[in-house]
Amino acid sequence: MAKAKQTSASHRTYPTLVVTKYMGSKKAILKFVADELVRLTEPGDIVVDLMAGTHTIGYALKNRCRIVANDIQHFSRVIGESLLNYNPRFRFAETVLEPFRRFYQANLRNLEEQFEVGLRREGMFLTGGAGKRPNWTAYRDFCAGYPYYSRPDPADEWPEDFAILFGKPRVDAFRTLNKLEPYNLFSLYYANSYVGTRQAVEVDSLRCAIDKLCDQWLADHMEIEVDIFLLRCLLLSALIAVLNRINPGPGHWAAFPLVSQRNYEWLLVQRSVSVWELFLRKVREFEDALKDHTSPYTPHIVMTEDYVNFMAEVHDYIKCAKVVYLDPPYSQGHYSRFYHLIETLILYDYPSISHKGRYRDGRHQSPFAHKSKVVAAVGTVCEIAREGGAVLVVSYSRGGVIPDAENFRAILEKFYPPSNIEIKTLGSVHSKLGQSNRMKTVEYLFTCRP
Repeated sequence: MAKAKQTSASHRTYPTLVVTKYMGSKKAILKFVADELVRLTEPGDIVVDLMAGTHTIGYALKNRCRIVANDIQHFSRVIGESLLNYNPRFRFAETVLEPFRRFYQANLRNLEEQFEVGLRREGMFLTGGAGKRPNWTAYRDFCAGYPYYSRPDPADEWPEDFAILFGKPRVDAFRTLNKLEPYNLFSLYYANSYVGTRQAVEVDSLRCAIDKLCDQWLADHMEIEVDIFLLRCLLLSALIAVLNRINPGPGHWAAFPLVSQRNYEWLLVQRSVSVWELFLRKVREFEDALKDHTSPYTPHIVMTEDYVNFMAEVHDYIKCAKVVYLDPPYSQGHYSRFYHLIETLILYDYPSISHKGRYRDGRHQSPFAHKSKVVAAVGTVCEIAREGGAVLVVSYSRGGVIPDAENFRAILEKFYPPSNIEIKTLGSVHSKLGQSNRMKTVEYLFTCRP
């Protein structure tokens, strides 16, 4: 059996554009992975990215290769279309900001009237300095007692006409009647958990403005040369970035922090951030970055499929591809739980929710996160990549569902001769879901030639 080889250093650098923190992001080990993909490809070659996440790899290589990317999460496609295909031929703020602002303000005014009681009570905490507002226990009680859709216990301390806004009959109407106005999903589901009350109405109003601009206004103003679908993806990506910035959690949305004496002041600072101003700044940042990093190979292909269906659908691309790249989940934690909030932001479908984290029901469960299913899942990818004649490159980490390199290699050897499997390693550290200490680990990169 060949020994694992330590990756050699190179002088290449790769661009990054972070839309949101992501547990599976390859940013920390980008050079390790991208150097190998560059070694295996020539300019213009096809690279198939099976589980693209936030498209760190595709963005890094889009000027060298033709990217065919996929992920089961809808927010991933939005990010991928933005990072791989959007070309800012015009500036949002200089061209369509005013109609966008009108749509935003119309929805905002409506929500400010409907949720006035909640906004007013929150305002007592957000205005004034320390000592001039109610203490942390009052804020704890405010957040803990705030109504939300599917709340298991009644919010008795709130006026009846306010609490009825969160009731099932009203939410069912919004769920059934597509794009019923005003947009108020975040105000009904997540206020005073992952976002503040005012931030929730601002997120809802931005989401409304994106749809109104792209579905209605731009269609009537076709003299503006813009790909409406890609503009929508860019604006939604900026809104994802806003949620990432104001997120009180450790870079994901598996849980929100409960108010305590220790985090009280910090939470109020987070919830005082203007969502509108932050959104405009993120749009500008993304436009600047994408203008400086356009690709000669656009349009790259970005899809949202189960990986098996995706590989069947792009089978002809796999036959032409130089590399199939697989970066599966390592742990038994499902990404659909950690990133449910931004998935709901994109779908905006008023889902049924459950658990303390208010997770959307029917979330995707990856077979790579199940000990009983992971071997078969890896095998499926190996079979299809080998049949297509592409080199298979797999990222993995020590301590995952498959515990180490030897166990992973044993799976690969069922499909590839041992001499065709190369392993590179890299020392790394993983965050531990927001804990201050970080875990040392080893990253593996398996290269399998057919």
